[in-house]
Formats: sequence, C-alpha cells, structure tokens
Amino acid sequence: MASSLYHFNTNAKDTIKKFRISTSRSETVQILPIKIEPKPSYQITIDEEELEELKGVSELEGLAEVLPDNAPRYLLTAYPVTTRDNIKQVPLVLIYWKPATVVSQEWKMLYAGALEEVRTECGTYKLIEVSSGLEDDDDVEELKQQLVK
Repeated sequence: MASSLYHFNTNAKDTIKKFRISTSRSETVQILPIKIEPKPSYQITIDEEELEELKGVSELEGLAEVLPDNAPRYLLTAYPVTTRDNIKQVPLVLIYWKPATVVSQEWKMLYAGALEEVRTECGTYKLIEVSSGLEDDDDVEELKQQLVK
C-alpha cells in the first residue's frame, strides 16, 4: 500500500467524529472547516479560527464572508432539511470550497489530491464542489438546491 502524503492529526479525527454525532438533530446549518497545513507536514486539521467565525453563521449566505477567497477548504456540513413527507433530516455533506480566485496551483493540487481521503474520514455520501465564491444570491440558491437533492 502506498504511503499517503497527507495525514489527519488526532484532534481533527476526534472533532470530525464529535461533529458527526452532535449534529444529527441540529436545527440550523453547522459547518466544520477542514484545511491542509502547508509543507512540510501536509497535515489535515480543523481551522479553529474559521470554526469560531462559522459558529455565527446560521445561513449559507454568510459563508463567503468567513471563508478565504485565496485558499481552498473542505467544509463538513450538516444541513437540516424537511422531506416531502415532513420528516426532518440532517444529512452530512462535504463541500469542497475552491474559489476561482485561488491562484496557487500547488494548493489546487494538494486539495484535489486529498479529497477522497477527507471524504472517507468524514463519512459523507455527498460531495459538492463550490467555485463561485457565493457572493451572488443565485450562487447561494444553487448551493441550497444541491444540498437538498
């Protein structure tokens, strides 16, 4: 088996596990920002500063204000929905935040290369790639539609 360039730190694994359990009955959107540390470690971690800022975001419209416009991120997202049968669900979705303003080819390659490893660790069935930056209301609406499909 090939050795991976990336590795999760213990705190990140524990935080992801707690997030998965604690958000199963959430009434508002919950977001866990996951990033890759630069070389030499390439460690996959939770961005604590962004996590604090995202706690104040209860709607997807606030994402663009918190997330960097010059670096990719993974966002483990618990998005509460009500089905047509009036059943409340909180599916976990991995959002791959890759704004068009990211200029570093190295960062693009790093995040693309770690995507499946992060997705596996997060245990999500759904992946949504966002490259619009979400400044436009139409972009936010499109993301919401993708989340509930």
